[in-house]
Amino acid sequence: MIATDVRSKFVTETQAQRIAARWNGVYPAMRSILDTVIKAQREAGRPTVDVPRLEQVRREMGQQDRGTFKVCTHDPGAFSVHSAFSQVREVVAVTSIGHPDAGPILRLAGALADLVASTEIARQSERETARAGTVPAQQVDGGRRERADSEQTERGTR
Repeated sequence: MIATDVRSKFVTETQAQRIAARWNGVYPAMRSILDTVIKAQREAGRPTVDVPRLEQVRREMGQQDRGTFKVCTHDPGAFSVHSAFSQVREVVAVTSIGHPDAGPILRLAGALADLVASTEIARQSERETARAGTVPAQQVDGGRRERADSEQTERGTR
């Protein structure tokens, strides 16, 4: 993955470079873990995990790694921090604690979790700022209890 594949106005270039370095360091191990688990579960009489889901995660992680992942069909291909976090969580769920790459995978998951949280805070702040810039809705009649002019005229009170 290349850091420029991370496209978000809430992610700085430095953050993208850090995530790219961590991702590039553990992606082969995550891919290997998924391959191993998927193969073992296919051979098992009764799978204990959702094999089609893990296959989808493996496919999406490959797209993330190539920078061609699309959250929506209309989006340009890019690296999605939110989707990467979900995918890494799926890998963590099937990784044994004693796996030699568990530490780096968990550190990537932590870095992605921090980045997801900070982007959500930034999005919320942006929404609140946008709302504050608009004029709040007001009652049409100014809150008066009298009838509208048209009602008064129709009843002959004017």
